Amino acid sequence: MRKIINVFGIIFVLASSAVTAESEFDFEELMEAIDTNSHNLQDSIVNKNNDSAIALAKELQDAFKLVEGFFDKRGDAADAVADSKIYQDNAAAIVKFIEANDYEAASNKAIEISNSCDDACHDTYKPL
Repeated sequence: MRKIINVFGIIFVLASSAVTAESEFDFEELMEAIDTNSHNLQDSIVNKNNDSAIALAKELQDAFKLVEGFFDKRGDAADAVADSKIYQDNAAAIVKFIEANDYEAASNKAIEISNSCDDACHDTYKPL
């Protein structure tokens, strides 16, 4: 019985930390990381560094998932939620383009993410 209680305790702690990890982050740091990663992504694409480009695109997907959750919880920001979903899809597309060695399409999507971020959320929601 004691082992069962310990197992459930461990599961509870792990589940709790996974839930709070999404809700506990510095939004400004996240935005800076997205900005840095989007520039580094463009460099990786230009230099045809597939491993780096794919890793950065996947990091951007994860970051935009956090952005989506942030604005969803905030409320009154349906456009930001929708935009973050589009950016996640664009980052996923970049991975596919890189895997297919279509660097021009990957670059265009990366530029689209950068430009869209600036035009959409930054103009509307900064400073938060």
